[in-house]
Amino acid sequence: MVTKKNTTPKESEEQIAFVNYCEANNIIVLSTQNGMYIPKKNDDGTKDFNHFGYIRRQKAMGLKKGFPDLIILHSNRSKTHEVFFIEMKRVKGGKLKPEQEEWIHRLDDAGYMVGIAHGCDAAIRVLNRYLES
Repeated sequence: MVTKKNTTPKESEEQIAFVNYCEANNIIVLSTQNGMYIPKKNDDGTKDFNHFGYIRRQKAMGLKKGFPDLIILHSNRSKTHEVFFIEMKRVKGGKLKPEQEEWIHRLDDAGYMVGIAHGCDAAIRVLNRYLES
């Protein structure tokens, strides 16, 4: 039996492409730390890295589970918003987690614009819709 390799780009690859698009178009974009990879072992296989201590410290410094991946610092056309949040998802199979849904609702209730994008192309469309609004 032959297993098919998943050729769908990873969320991180799509996000990198979108960040490059923003930078090429002079749009300030910041990535939050929520999607960062934290190794559980050092490169040599030892467990000297204090994974849980690191996570605890990041949370104490304000890292919040489920917060959107990207922050766009650019006014929309009507000047009603200056900040736009984007939650990136994989093109195929990317689903929102409950914590992400909660953050999207919290930000929306606070008057912020939030978009969900399945891949780079969708993120560009969502961004353009925001900019034109």
